[in-house]
Amino acid sequence: MLPQKIIIKGRFDFGTDKSFEKAIALFRHRLENFYKNDTLIEESMFDEEGAAFHIPKLITQASNKTWNNTISAFEFLSQFAVSGMINAFIAEGGKAISEYTIEPKNDKAAVQAYLAGKAIVLKKNGHHEEAMKELDQAITSYNKHAMAYEKRGYVKFLLKQYDEALIDLNKSIAIDDQNPDPFLGKALILSMRDQTKEAIELLDSALKLCFPVQSIYWKMRRIKGHMHMSLKEFGPASQEFKFFLNKKFEDTDPNYSWIKIVMWDYANSLIAIENFEEAHKWLNLIEDTPETGRIVPQVSFYTCRSEVRNRIGIKNWEEDLLKAKALKKKEAKNEKEPPYQPVSGTSSVS
Repeated sequence: MLPQKIIIKGRFDFGTDKSFEKAIALFRHRLENFYKNDTLIEESMFDEEGAAFHIPKLITQASNKTWNNTISAFEFLSQFAVSGMINAFIAEGGKAISEYTIEPKNDKAAVQAYLAGKAIVLKKNGHHEEAMKELDQAITSYNKHAMAYEKRGYVKFLLKQYDEALIDLNKSIAIDDQNPDPFLGKALILSMRDQTKEAIELLDSALKLCFPVQSIYWKMRRIKGHMHMSLKEFGPASQEFKFFLNKKFEDTDPNYSWIKIVMWDYANSLIAIENFEEAHKWLNLIEDTPETGRIVPQVSFYTCRSEVRNRIGIKNWEEDLLKAKALKKKEAKNEKEPPYQPVSGTSSVS
């Protein structure tokens, strides 16, 4: 079998020298006797001073056997870790055809509390206080738990406790500056505080910490485009949206629901830089694209396309104007369209 493209990034923290020494000793024995030295793990990945296992970024090729051994080795090491996460992918044609996320799932108090808090957050059921309690416990049990600080910062963000959220996100970054998640949270808060240029710079840095096979990479591209739009930097915004739209998302990807809205924002950014022909092309594509979750405002859409068609000399531009007027009449009868209102072409970045 031909070698496969492998992408790996992440870290495990073991908390104490004793746990680290036990993990590395047992791993070396397993490496020689079970894996026959056939993994992608190198001695340089073990940080004795920090009691951690760290892979900043690894892009290589390997056989299926080496890949399987490496994933098994990560799972073995995770048994001794107190925090962290490793993401590993087999990539082909820009897509992840196999993906593993390995994190500690042992009986350590910090691990159990973090997993419980994370599960509550992912349910998105609004049980913020319950999630906070578990994440507080994780941090109390291990005060260098970067993942717990990030998740607690996210919960505080949802609660609109932005100052406190920023403190947690900064702590997460200070402990592990290779995880893109807290950078994204911090960028959102900075943008809300009219520090959008700083937020964009932060996203530029965070994009270097992840890969195009990851959903968060494209989420940050989309958000960065919206931030450029808010600054009326329509050229850079259009580049980000074009990049996003060139990616084919599976319907299970969170970015999938944003496709049509990004098409709308892209068309608006093209109009702003007076690329009307290209904008018209994308406006037509919007009409032909099925709804993917987030809805383009119909009155705004037909009004916009009418103006573009008039600008480039398409004779049926008045048809769109009549559609927009008809939809406005429906609104007058309280048949309102979904609550989405772009501001200078921007949309929500949540």
